[in-house]
Amino acid sequence: MSSDMTNGFDDINIRLTYGMSCIRKGNSAAKIFCAIMNFPPTPAKFERYNYLLLRSLIKVSNESMRNAVEETVKNNNSNKDFLAAFNGSWQKLGHTSLNGVVSASYMSRDWKSLSFRMS
Repeated sequence: MSSDMTNGFDDINIRLTYGMSCIRKGNSAAKIFCAIMNFPPTPAKFERYNYLLLRSLIKVSNESMRNAVEETVKNNNSNKDFLAAFNGSWQKLGHTSLNGVVSASYMSRDWKSLSFRMS
């Protein structure tokens, strides 16, 4: 089976690792899934793919926050003096849930509140 490469890693293995992490499963579940679907076995270094995904997540998060700050400064007439507050929660306290809510507010001369639902 051929696969596209990303940073020297097979794209299919990255997707498998990402899919397993989205449903909160690890290497054992991936092995069972591949066996049931008659796919080639999972990569021996499963944790390397988790590390690659973590690095990508950190990079995207940092870029997203940097863009949000730049947009806020632009909307605040180039004034970098503002206050920001963030709050996050899961849908069900104490239970496994993939639904999260993040709320971000910032204050300058005029007050604005931004809310995003992530699932």
